[in-house]
Order: sequence, then structure tokens, then C-alpha cells
Amino acid sequence: MPPPDQGPTSGPSARLAPGVRVIHLGDRWAAVSLQRESPELLVIDGFLTPEECDALMAAALPRLTVSETVADDERDRVRTSQGMFFDPGETALIRRIDARVATAFDWPLTHAEDLQVTRYQAGQRYDPHYDYFSADTPDDISGVRHFGQRVATVLFYLNEPVAGGETEFLDLQLTVRPRKGCAVFFTYPEASPSSLTLHAGCPVAAGEKWIANKWLRRKAFG
Repeated sequence: MPPPDQGPTSGPSARLAPGVRVIHLGDRWAAVSLQRESPELLVIDGFLTPEECDALMAAALPRLTVSETVADDERDRVRTSQGMFFDPGETALIRRIDARVATAFDWPLTHAEDLQVTRYQAGQRYDPHYDYFSADTPDDISGVRHFGQRVATVLFYLNEPVAGGETEFLDLQLTVRPRKGCAVFFTYPEASPSSLTLHAGCPVAAGEKWIANKWLRRKAFG
């Protein structure tokens, strides 16, 4: 049995058989529009309702600040956006989203970072990057020693830009277009380029792009 601060040894996963086109979120079912096995990557339609997306954006708007890099405390040179984090269980909506993530991907809520909301305006982007922390990232920033490495990402699209703003997975030659309420889940059990999870937020050509992120950790977070 793993130590109490460790997550299940198998890692977060939707544990869907190949070709399955629905996933249970606990309080609802959602359609799976894309499924890949290596790395495990799902595109899930309707993970959030339009009303939930609108509520997240409205709650986040007055709390947005310039996004920072995970590598240091300076303003991010490759991410031009504004973002904020909700506190754990801050609202009924946050608790509902967290519960869906835990159910859908078989991972304890204790082993996940707080929900982040980010806004990209016209011309803003996030250059190619990995979501796991590199070996030279200071531990006081990454928290890997205390909280474990990131092992999976859940990305939610809260709106649809007029143009641009796609998520591009460079190793997979895959581009996902933002669709309101849609979620993208992908795993990286090893913090290595071999995870094939190099991805980028393409520049927003017109309008705005709003997303939310939930990063899953190997150990209990917080």
C-alpha cells in the first residue's frame, strides 16, 4: 500500500477501453470526441456547461494578474496572458468541477493543484512547453520534493475565440480547437520529452480565449 501522501501507483487515467465514446463524470455523462492511447489523451465535450463556463469567467475576471512562469518569479517570457487561482473548494462550482475530475480520471482531490483560470487576448499565446517541472526548476517554485511531480493535465475551454487560440500538440501533430465546455486530458507519467506532450497555445487572432487548468500531482498538494 502506498504511503498516505502518495497517489495510486498506476497514475491518473480515464481507464476507457479503446473506442469508448462516453465518460462518466459522477453527476453526468459526457461525450469523448477524441481518444489517444500513447500518451493517453482525451477530448471530452460538455465537461462543463455553458453556464458553468460563464460563472468561472465572471468570478475570475476581477482577480486576474499577469501570468508568471513556473521556472522563476519573473514575468513569463513565453506566456502572454493573465491568470488567477481559485482557493480549494472556494465555491460550490469549484467543488463540483473538482469532483468530476476526481471521478473521471480516478485520482484523489488531495493530489491536484488549485483550479487556475487564464485569459488570452488578441495576439497573446503560450509558446511550446511541457507541463511537468524540469529538473533545474527550484523546489520552492515547483514543490516537487514536497508535493510530487505533475503527472497529468486537465485543460478546460471556457469560451471560443473568434479566431486562433488552438492548442497544438507538436509531437503528435494534433491541433485541438477551443470549444466552450470542452476538456482536454493528457498524461505524462515520466517528466521527459519522451512523454510526447510538448504543446503550445497558439496566438489568439481575434477575440479572447479563456481556459481553466487542473494539474494532477504524484503526492498530496497543499
